[in-house]
Amino acid sequence: MIGKRDECVNGVKLTKDVVVVEAGPETLSQQSGDINNDENLKAFWKAHMDSSNARSSTTWFNIAMKFACRHFHSQRDVFEQMKAKNFDVAILEPISVCGLGYMKALGIEKTVLASSFTFFDVVLPYTGEELDYSSTPGAFGSFGEKMTMWERYENWMVNKEVNMAQEDMYEGEMEAYRELSGKTLPDWRELLPSASLFFVNSNSFLDFPRQVLQKTIPIGGITMNQKWVKEQKLSEDWEKILEQRPHTILISFGSMIKSMYMPKEWRNGLLETVRSMPNVTFIWKYESDDVAFASGLSNLHFSKWVPQTALLNDPRLSAFVSHGGVGSALELAYSGKPTIMIPIFADQIRNANMLARHQGVIHLNKNDMENFRKTQKAFNDILYEESYTRNARKLADVLATQPYSPKDNVIKYTEFVGKHGPFPAMEPHGRHLNYFQRHFLDIYAVFALFYTTIAVIVAAVVWCIYRKCVKCLKVEKIE
Repeated sequence: MIGKRDECVNGVKLTKDVVVVEAGPETLSQQSGDINNDENLKAFWKAHMDSSNARSSTTWFNIAMKFACRHFHSQRDVFEQMKAKNFDVAILEPISVCGLGYMKALGIEKTVLASSFTFFDVVLPYTGEELDYSSTPGAFGSFGEKMTMWERYENWMVNKEVNMAQEDMYEGEMEAYRELSGKTLPDWRELLPSASLFFVNSNSFLDFPRQVLQKTIPIGGITMNQKWVKEQKLSEDWEKILEQRPHTILISFGSMIKSMYMPKEWRNGLLETVRSMPNVTFIWKYESDDVAFASGLSNLHFSKWVPQTALLNDPRLSAFVSHGGVGSALELAYSGKPTIMIPIFADQIRNANMLARHQGVIHLNKNDMENFRKTQKAFNDILYEESYTRNARKLADVLATQPYSPKDNVIKYTEFVGKHGPFPAMEPHGRHLNYFQRHFLDIYAVFALFYTTIAVIVAAVVWCIYRKCVKCLKVEKIE
């Protein structure tokens, strides 16, 4: 997004050789200067995705990606610059196949897919790792692993609709990379499974269990530098806030979901809860100075920015209220803080359900914020039910002592790909089977035909015997 351009570029600290391809005219026109405008940010709060609108919900994004891909491949000076560097390995996110076509055109055969999500549903069937929607929530699923018949249908259908929209976007990107970088470049359906490895932003001890291929490597938690976290210090002002009362709760909906645009009825529900708990200090990340609506609440502190990492790892912070973005979800899991997760849109609902199953998190529906009783109960439970704190700390201990390091996984596996990749022998033949073959329906059909044939033959023989017996009886009667 245009509004995140400087943040992304300036965020690269160690790598000095960074090539930035600026947005093209179509992208600039589509985003009208700034995606972070008031109306768009307000819309996130009321956003709702189900099978009836899943495909249309991604339209804007898919169009933007097609524009970006065409512009990216049209920059031939950048292409020649990249080609001269003779890269050994390319790491790309499969939210787009534009980069896969680009790397193939550069002649890079060793590629690694890296997902910022726990996984991308649309990619799995093509890599041979099809998801079981009957017991595993999709990336945009709204339910946990135990689903009713209707919930299983909705889990399958909403992700099916998103996948169809994603595949349409892939087709547009393939058209662009073939037109601008080589007509003979492979189909995206072949580029995805040809990747040597697939890094997923998931953790086996945290996520819903599912079947994965050997080439799928979990790296969830790679950003969690526990040594750095423990070195973080709070300023004197924050120290004073944490010392005011026996309990302190941090409320933050992240950097993209801004509290200042929260619907008033939901905000009022939170305020009533704050008012009903005078012995608890509340820190609320709020992006506006207009906080007159909370006048008189001495236990509520607003701040446009909060040292979230340092606060989460301070024992004086009792609980956390989060929107459930994947970054915050991992951070709170590693911190061991009991949390109320109020997901707003996209994969946040899945993240909330994922953590709630470990029983250190309460999943509160965003629409329930205006219901004072439900909201107050969630806050009281997270503070005073010791099981939430105990379970949250247990999960944090598991993650801190897990037998593998996400960072080591990335480094060692990437080096291994550079030395030995690609690995065509790791590609499962199952991805070439059709639906009937994969689910043994062709075999079931043969058995069904066999037993049906036997049944028909037996029925025919019985019928013939019956007819003959009847005929004999008639003859005897006449005689």
